[in-house]
Amino acid sequence: MVSKRVWEVALTVLVAIILLAAAEGRYPYGFYIALRTAATVGGIYWAMRVYQSGPRGWMWAFLAMALLLNPILPVRMHQADWQPIDLTLSLLLLGWSGYWFWHTRQRA
Repeated sequence: MVSKRVWEVALTVLVAIILLAAAEGRYPYGFYIALRTAATVGGIYWAMRVYQSGPRGWMWAFLAMALLLNPILPVRMHQADWQPIDLTLSLLLLGWSGYWFWHTRQRA
């Protein structure tokens, strides 16, 4: 069970790092589509996971992230407008990863 949670945190941190990279640079369009897809899947996963076991405020944050970044009905903005959003979401994911990792360790 602990191994599963370590993988959850590691993948979430990976998406957060990629969001930080997206906020700083210019990449091909395919990179952003892949990032949106990964972040949307992660947001939906965490929303369901938190719904089952955690604080509901985080669930709404993850659902909002999934809706904002979904690649099916994309929100269109200029790159300069996306930079603070990417930065904020990466900090949200890093904060959540730390909370989930330490909260999990204390319960185990």
